[in-house]
Amino acid sequence: MAAMPAHLNLSRFPSFMTACRGAGATALAAAVLAGCTSVSLDEPPRRPPPPMPYPQQVPPPQPLPPQATPVPAPPPTVREPQLAAFSTRLDGRNEVPPVYSMGTGTLDAVLDRESGLLRFRLTFSNLSGPVTAAHFHGPADVGGNAPPVVTLNGPYNVPYEGRLTLTPAQRADLLAGRWYVNIHTERNPAGELRGQIIERR
Repeated sequence: MAAMPAHLNLSRFPSFMTACRGAGATALAAAVLAGCTSVSLDEPPRRPPPPMPYPQQVPPPQPLPPQATPVPAPPPTVREPQLAAFSTRLDGRNEVPPVYSMGTGTLDAVLDRESGLLRFRLTFSNLSGPVTAAHFHGPADVGGNAPPVVTLNGPYNVPYEGRLTLTPAQRADLLAGRWYVNIHTERNPAGELRGQIIERR
């Protein structure tokens, strides 16, 4: 029979020994003690391992904030090919011969090449007196004179706006830059302000 470990004293367990008396009690006690030899009663009780933490919930990926989509700029406005634009500045020094005048003026016009419709806007200021007449003259180059081809009727308000339809020959002279506008006053009956009508390209 295996020897009883010195650190165990069965006299401290009378109830155990009483229960083990009888036939085979000694063998039973030895078997029990043999199975307990690997356990030390001096060791502190072991604590159960801490519970495993639950896996944390990973938030789903948030959608990216919407981004502004660049919008392409609209294409530049293309001028209708049948339209021709004109402009000129009116000055006394453009008269032939030149005259001294404090007045100034402008003319802006648009010609429809197909229909011959001419729309225009005439402004002027600081003249020597009231306007007595105004005309489109032609055909003439810069520095030359020509008779009136179109008379602008009064009253001569500022701005003076009008429209007229040109003949094919008149359209050709206007597009060639051979028309000019002339404003007349009592002090300058031959013309105080003049400007050659040139197409803007």
